[in-house]
Amino acid sequence: MTTITELLHKSYNELFNHNIKTAKIDSELILANLLKISRIDLITKQNVTLSNDQIDLYNNLIERRKKKEPVAYIFNKREFWNESYYVDKRVLIPRPETEIIIEMLLKKIFNKLKTLQILDIGCGSGCLLISCLKEFSKSKGTGVDISSSAIEVSNINIKQNQLKSRARLIKKDLFKLNLKNKFDIIVSNPPYLTNSIYTKLDYDIKFYEPKRALVAGVDGLKFYEKIVSIASTNLKKNGFLGLEIGDGHYNKIKKLLLANAFKIIDRFKLINGEIRCILATKIR
Repeated sequence: MTTITELLHKSYNELFNHNIKTAKIDSELILANLLKISRIDLITKQNVTLSNDQIDLYNNLIERRKKKEPVAYIFNKREFWNESYYVDKRVLIPRPETEIIIEMLLKKIFNKLKTLQILDIGCGSGCLLISCLKEFSKSKGTGVDISSSAIEVSNINIKQNQLKSRARLIKKDLFKLNLKNKFDIIVSNPPYLTNSIYTKLDYDIKFYEPKRALVAGVDGLKFYEKIVSIASTNLKKNGFLGLEIGDGHYNKIKKLLLANAFKIIDRFKLINGEIRCILATKIR
């Protein structure tokens, strides 16, 4: 008979020996998901014994993690903002820092019942667009992505969140995008890693997550000029542009925004001093 504590201790050591940096939390997340309980419940149930079937299934999942498959892809699930989203290898796994864009918007838009038009450029799983639509419950949104596979995943999440009547998706290359309507909010977490940074990423990311959604050429700035150009044309005066940006990008993107009649009104700085998210408003 094997208890929860014994099984976790064994899997932690196995993952640690396979150079999994998050061995402890991953062991707990996998078991909690398998048992359909919270990680906190693992503590209160630490002496509970598991069936052979449960142990076999858990060990199979641990084997997948030992091959560096992300936990989010193992369970096709990732928490973002206040919801759980379907994810697989067709889309990036949502990151907590992207949630900052929503926090910034909520600090500036006090009336959450306003009817707003929202555009998400490079929508991926749809988590950013859907989170905005959940917060601004009278609003409508458009998600754009070049990947038909990503659009499929976005559609799954839109249906799951019962937002089909308020969200539409467009499969389109950003550089060929020509929108006629105006928006109150434009958000984007585009690819921004340089080729050199990509080569240094963990195997988990490089082998499993879509490279197209991560890398933006030599300097990582490839998409921002086009996004700002679209925002300059399609964002209403006093509208908001929320961007996630890469390391060392802030000064160049700030100049680009200023040159296109935008003013930066908020920014989020990481512990290492790098600015990861910015919020700008269109001043004319």
